[in-house]
Amino acid sequence: MAFFLKSVGLVLACLVTAKLGLEFAQVQDSLPFFWPPAGIALGVLLVGGPRYLVAVGIAAALSSLFIDTTPLLATGFVLANLIGSWVGYQFLTHLSARVLTLTRIQNLLCITLVGGGLASLASALVGGSFMWFAHTVSADALPEVMGHWWRSNLLGIAFFTPLVLLFAQHRPFFSDRITLLETTLLWLCAVAVGQMVFLGWLPAGLVLERPPELVWFFPLILWASLRTGRRNTVLIQLLFMLQALASAHLGVGMFADQFQSYGLTNFWFAALLHSQVGLSLAILAGERRRAMLQTSLHAKVFELASDAVVIINRQDEIVSVNPAFTRITGYAAAEVVGNKPVFYRSGKLNRAFYADMWSTIRQTGTWSGEVWNRRKSGELFLEQLNVQTLLDADGQVVNRVGIFADITQSRAAEEAIEHQAQHDFLTKLPNRLLFSDRFGQQLASARRNRGKFAVMYLDLDNFKTVNDTLGHAVGDQLLITMAQRLSELVREIDTVCRLGGDEFVVLMSEVQHRSDVIALADKLLDTLAQPYTLGEHTLRVTASLGLAMYPHHGSDMDSLLQAADQALYQAKKDGKNVWQSTNLSPLNLNLNVQALHTKLIT
Repeated sequence: MAFFLKSVGLVLACLVTAKLGLEFAQVQDSLPFFWPPAGIALGVLLVGGPRYLVAVGIAAALSSLFIDTTPLLATGFVLANLIGSWVGYQFLTHLSARVLTLTRIQNLLCITLVGGGLASLASALVGGSFMWFAHTVSADALPEVMGHWWRSNLLGIAFFTPLVLLFAQHRPFFSDRITLLETTLLWLCAVAVGQMVFLGWLPAGLVLERPPELVWFFPLILWASLRTGRRNTVLIQLLFMLQALASAHLGVGMFADQFQSYGLTNFWFAALLHSQVGLSLAILAGERRRAMLQTSLHAKVFELASDAVVIINRQDEIVSVNPAFTRITGYAAAEVVGNKPVFYRSGKLNRAFYADMWSTIRQTGTWSGEVWNRRKSGELFLEQLNVQTLLDADGQVVNRVGIFADITQSRAAEEAIEHQAQHDFLTKLPNRLLFSDRFGQQLASARRNRGKFAVMYLDLDNFKTVNDTLGHAVGDQLLITMAQRLSELVREIDTVCRLGGDEFVVLMSEVQHRSDVIALADKLLDTLAQPYTLGEHTLRVTASLGLAMYPHHGSDMDSLLQAADQALYQAKKDGKNVWQSTNLSPLNLNLNVQALHTKLIT
């Protein structure tokens, strides 16, 4: 139903404007020099597609009834309108769809002069040929007739096709009350000036030294294009065109002699130029408004961005910073503009780091990474920095833009989460996950360098009795104190891990001599056997220890831990407070026989 109503509307619009062209744009019984239906038909096809060709053909057939013509000429008239519209549609739709938006001057010139020119040429060739076949014109007059037809259609397309395209874009005509008032005032002025220039109307009592001239229109066209937009500009241009036609038709005003003194060809060129200039100015004004809006939007984003933005020139001097920069660093814009961005370096990174960073920026134009810097308060902070380079048309550096976020807290949170995932909650010692990682590193190093390392499995003796008699709070404090003692006894390269409960594992890295393992085992058991003062309680708790060495007792973590666990079981079985190695006899710590210790570890 909607398509049918639109088709009826197209037919009626073409009929009304055809009558307008025949009545007002026909000079001395020649062809009209202005044919609006050509512009309306092309515009509707561009908006709605070729399904409207039927309506275009019907409108052309009905329009032919306005003139006294033969069936052959009527057929030629219909075909000329159909083929012309089809050629223009095919050409323009094969271009980018953005051409039809009329947002750039190139779009307007392509639609009216190129697409419209081809459509008018096709229509003129078909229509002129039928007139020649019908013996309406001679062969000598045919080129002139075709040229007249071409100019008539092209002028109609120049005025009406942009009008259809712009009004097909469903946008508000008045954005606010001020625009409505300004547009109303513009139209009052335009009608009055048009009446004075074209129709010779002057207010009572107004006497002019010189008659009104066409240049009076240019301030109004400029006003319409710069202030009220493309659609209103097209309508104002059409108003002036209709007033000029009325002058010639009514025989009053500037064109009372039907363009004889001015020249019909001259008027056609002036009208065509008039149709392009006003809309071109409106398009330029629209581009400028969009550019200003885009600039304003970018400035607002710059101001509201949560990440800091710092812009430097080709001399590496700061030219602008946003409020987020001030919030993160503590430096106001006035304090940093004109300075190089070195004043807030942390001193934590060496010169080689910055040399490598700037080398990458100058070679590739970009850099991304983490940088430590210093706030105005002196506090260090970690930033995630991204640097981009802006170049001019010649490829020369104009500015560099650094965008960074303060990731100090997030990194601390990540590290805290990672620490919690890899450490025992009670004793803060590494847990099984971190122990496995460090064991893997030590195993790889030992295999690569043919080295040795040891694993010691510890377990408190009678720890369950402590929990049952004194409570879990005391038992937890005992485990914490035990963990502290173990950590103080080992080297930085060693690892003390709590597997759970009262079970601990010591990874002794890079063992050079067997005696070092024996000495540490003796020291661990002796230290753990010292009294524990836990609040009002003093406890004497011993531990048992099983040890295994790589590669003597295993080649991976599972085999070594199993060997150490078997040795711990044997130590428990042999009386506790002793260390034991896999498949060897236990050694009581009270026996201070170093030779026997060395033999047992072999």
